[in-house]
Amino acid sequence: IRDVQYGASVQEWHSFEILFYLLSEMVGMCEALSRFAQAAPANHHQLLRGLWAMIGRASFSAAPGFDQIGDRNVNIFDRSYKRKQRDRAAWLLGSNDPLLDPVTENLLDRLQDCKRTFPIALNMGGAVEHVRRLLRGRGGIERLITMDTSCDMIKKIMKAETSEENDIVTDPKLERLYIVADEEFLPFKEGSLDLIISSLGLHWCRMALKPDGLFLAAMLGGETLRELRIACTVAQLEREGGVSARVSPLAQVQDAGNLLTRAGLALPTVDVDQYTMWYPSALELIQHLQTMGEGNAVSQRNQCLKRDTALAAAAVYQSMFAGDDGSIPATFQVIYMAGWRPHSSQQKSQSRGSATASFADIEKVFISSDGPEV
Repeated sequence: IRDVQYGASVQEWHSFEILFYLLSEMVGMCEALSRFAQAAPANHHQLLRGLWAMIGRASFSAAPGFDQIGDRNVNIFDRSYKRKQRDRAAWLLGSNDPLLDPVTENLLDRLQDCKRTFPIALNMGGAVEHVRRLLRGRGGIERLITMDTSCDMIKKIMKAETSEENDIVTDPKLERLYIVADEEFLPFKEGSLDLIISSLGLHWCRMALKPDGLFLAAMLGGETLRELRIACTVAQLEREGGVSARVSPLAQVQDAGNLLTRAGLALPTVDVDQYTMWYPSALELIQHLQTMGEGNAVSQRNQCLKRDTALAAAAVYQSMFAGDDGSIPATFQVIYMAGWRPHSSQQKSQSRGSATASFADIEKVFISSDGPEV
């Protein structure tokens, strides 16, 4: 890293997220070259030596704006471009999806673990249509507010509500409302919601919850699209002599609980699932990402992808990760999170030294019984 020419000193970087992204790309790049070196034929050694040499002189300021000094509270994502992606996804996304359906189903299953009900619930961002369709009365919801940044997505959901093919239409008790709004600026007053559901569209919104309200979310983790990141890194190093951000920054598992705590939520719970999807080629993978509205929306993304770089990335992906049948895998790591807005009725840990029994006393109870010694 000492030999890399950043184009600006580390002190001048306006976002820690960019630095973390570069470090993760370095690790993935080294892993990719090591795996490629093991599988490469003898006549490719010269290419490999060239790729390793590029690491020492690669400029990581390929994306526009990375070498500019600005406010530390920089806008990471282009909200306008993300809205356009959601508009396109509204007309491309079908009623069933092999990834969004199981992720949403696993997320909603957590409502059955709660003894209480949630009369007013907000369904926002990500797989809003799948949450609406798969809810099936879970959580005791009486009023479901569906919100999305895309007007086209809301229109599609409203049209689906009136279709006789949807089971949820037969539930006359559920009041359904629709809002077009940005998740970063929630149009709800403080303490107005019992439940917030965010399936693969996470943004923090603690203050809109009522006391003892539940925040239930699923988001993509840092191992998502690991194969695609490695393939793009190798292809860009070979064809362009540097790398730029092709995948949006993603959170790591160990950070999820800290995020819930920092948001002021109590009783945080985090667990992880990993899904491996198989595609005929990298082209079908990219089409699926566009269909879900999950394209790269980083504000400082490189908006131009050269044709030969794209073809090289697809070839590297195929050569490094293809299965016996020629199909390629894509890893999606999903982090499930749950947190409650603090309330006096929630269980709390006892203060130190308040215990009335020791482990030694408990051991004596087991030994005195007829059971085996502990």
